Amino acid sequence: MNRFSYGIIVGSLSGASWGLNTVIISFIMMASIFLPYSENIFITALVGAFLHDLFSAIWLVLNLIREKKISQLLRTFKSKIGIFLIIGAILGGPVGMAGYLLGTKYIGAAYASSFSALYPALGTVLSVIILKEKINMRMKIGVVISGIGILLLSYSPIDLSIYPHYTLGIFFSLFCVLGWALECVIASYSMKYGEVDSSVAICIRQIISAIFYGVIVIPFVSGYPLVSDIFNTNIIFLFIGTALVGSLSYLFWYKAINTCITVIPFRIIAINSANILSLLSVTHETAA
Repeated sequence: MNRFSYGIIVGSLSGASWGLNTVIISFIMMASIFLPYSENIFITALVGAFLHDLFSAIWLVLNLIREKKISQLLRTFKSKIGIFLIIGAILGGPVGMAGYLLGTKYIGAAYASSFSALYPALGTVLSVIILKEKINMRMKIGVVISGIGILLLSYSPIDLSIYPHYTLGIFFSLFCVLGWALECVIASYSMKYGEVDSSVAICIRQIISAIFYGVIVIPFVSGYPLVSDIFNTNIIFLFIGTALVGSLSYLFWYKAINTCITVIPFRIIAINSANILSLLSVTHETAA
């Protein structure tokens, strides 16, 4: 099997597992423990993201122990490439998520998910400009078609008059797109040119993301009371379980980025995850 075919397979596995991960998280967030915080989407969503990335980081560290790559993890943290990965983790994790949540607040989940699904196209453009990736005409057409398809699948007609600050929503959604796209480019550069193993790179991503959430984001939104409540219920085991599924998706994702031309895994992941996210978002807004 050549690298191109292998990249498509692992990219597809990443998309499928991420879709499953999204569905599980959506059910977890419907638990009664979150009802007192129903007025504030930021606390519940950010706490959920924090716990997911925290346990994902633990799973990925255990995976490196299994693969006997802990020493490589420590070396990478101390290197210049490690700094790039740390920046990418912050852009793709807390920054990208904050943009998405603010976009949801000001323009609604349906439109926010539609805009955020554009990050594969921007990631491809940036990889061509920054990393000098080579893509042929067939792939260029594929990017355009898949981008249009994602928008059509994610879009849900909503009266924008109910969102008086919808321009802010567009801005923050595009900010999310930029963060996620830049993370992909940084990750690709670190693995291809910095010779960092994909499992080490994604582990660093999750560790830094969890730390950033835990030290800066969660205290800022006063989310630790909810974190404490979750740890005192069985829901914490659901977070541990879905973090395992998410970790597998991340492992496949970074391996796909490192294996073949960036547009392929990005497109596959985006289509799978955006479809499920948009369906859940639209259902929620319709019910509301």
